Amino acid sequence: MNLTLLSAAMLVAITIVGVLGLRQFSDKVRITFDLSCFLAISFYFHKQGIFFPVFPPLQAPADSGALWLRAIGGAWWLLGSRIIVAALWFALHRDRRSRGARLFSDLFAAAIYVATAAIVLNSVFALPVTGVVATSGVVAIVLGLALQNTLADVFSGIAVGIEAPFGVGDRIQIADKIEGIVVQVNWRSIRIHTDGDDMAIIPNSLIAKAEIINRSIPSPRRAASVELSCPGSAVPDRVIETLLHATLLCPDILQTPAPSAVLTQLGARRNAYKISFIVGDTSLLGSTKDLLLQSVRRQLHYAGFLDQSRREEPSKLNLSEEALTTRSLLRDVILFECLDEQQLDSLAALLELLRLEPGEALFSEGAIDAALYVVAWGILELTQQSGASAETLGCIGAGEYVGEIAMFTEAPHAATAVARTHCKVYRLPRNAIEPLLAKHTEFTADLDKSVRRGMEALHRKIAVLASPDMGPAEQFLQSIRSLLHFNSD
Repeated sequence: MNLTLLSAAMLVAITIVGVLGLRQFSDKVRITFDLSCFLAISFYFHKQGIFFPVFPPLQAPADSGALWLRAIGGAWWLLGSRIIVAALWFALHRDRRSRGARLFSDLFAAAIYVATAAIVLNSVFALPVTGVVATSGVVAIVLGLALQNTLADVFSGIAVGIEAPFGVGDRIQIADKIEGIVVQVNWRSIRIHTDGDDMAIIPNSLIAKAEIINRSIPSPRRAASVELSCPGSAVPDRVIETLLHATLLCPDILQTPAPSAVLTQLGARRNAYKISFIVGDTSLLGSTKDLLLQSVRRQLHYAGFLDQSRREEPSKLNLSEEALTTRSLLRDVILFECLDEQQLDSLAALLELLRLEPGEALFSEGAIDAALYVVAWGILELTQQSGASAETLGCIGAGEYVGEIAMFTEAPHAATAVARTHCKVYRLPRNAIEPLLAKHTEFTADLDKSVRRGMEALHRKIAVLASPDMGPAEQFLQSIRSLLHFNSD
């Protein structure tokens, strides 16, 4: 073998080894190798006086030199097609979420490789392509019949890819059955990570026919609603106002656009209502619905719309509705869970009623006010100063209370309470509970436990943030005893 043929053989060998051996390397390394080999083979052809590697049919007997030239010509065409495909990939894959770009580059790459193979067979190795094409047509028909379902998925994937109704990372819902995050899109199917932590694999043929809702476009916000009913005797305007109060107690419900509550159906005994709202992300939907339903139940209960027997109770007990309301409020306060009915009635008689207009302050941060506040109606917003601005801690509504630590320790309030709506709040001053503690000294320890249980209650999270630190049990008990002027003897 002369030096020229040896050079050709080495170029072919290097090309084959490099193409097969560099598949695990980065794209830049592979494209650099392909370009280097392409230029080296082009220079070799130039030295041989060949400017375009297209050869006439072989003449028998074929010498080894002609065969090596045709082999290196095939390598030149292969490397050229790989360089074009790589350049196309880099040009179209700037947006890695663009399915259309990926689909177009894949189709164009396949067309380039098929055309290159035809050129190499026909113009380099001078093989009869016509027979190959005829045979491949018969094979294609057989394969098409055998793989019609797979081909349907592939072509559906092409259609879906061109339309691009979603991309990797989008949250989609398919035909009211599957909802989750798209994690992979390929020629045959898509993979969805569902909210149940499952991986759903859906063929593209089903995707092309299904109703698709993309919840990530134009924004990830999610609209939802809950339905409920109230007794027909309840005034709808008052019920709707109470339901809107409940939405203010859910921090994940967006206020723009504002939530709404409407009467949807009138009945002989019960009326149906619907609350519509929007959250910032689908992941917040479940917890928000749960909190909203709890808040609705609590607000309707203290408004007297759920327990109709409560409306008949005042006449049976010879109590006014006001007295019944105050007793019910104090009974539900964890702070007084160890008191009997008589003790609760004595405290209820000492409650002071406050009516607040929207925007009116109940107490201010840093103020010393030894009193407990129990909300009977409306919503209070609690804010805390943070630097030059005020940070909103949240809202509390009917049945919730605030100020128990300040009442017993005379510590300043840790937040400001302002009425968001018309409010009815009962105030219990510290001097109202002093006689009760003086008569029942053992009640002090029970009170400490009740206060701590109240601080740990889930629905009191916002009110707890507005309270100063109560310290360890011994410190809190000592504060109560010293302020109320009696010792533990």
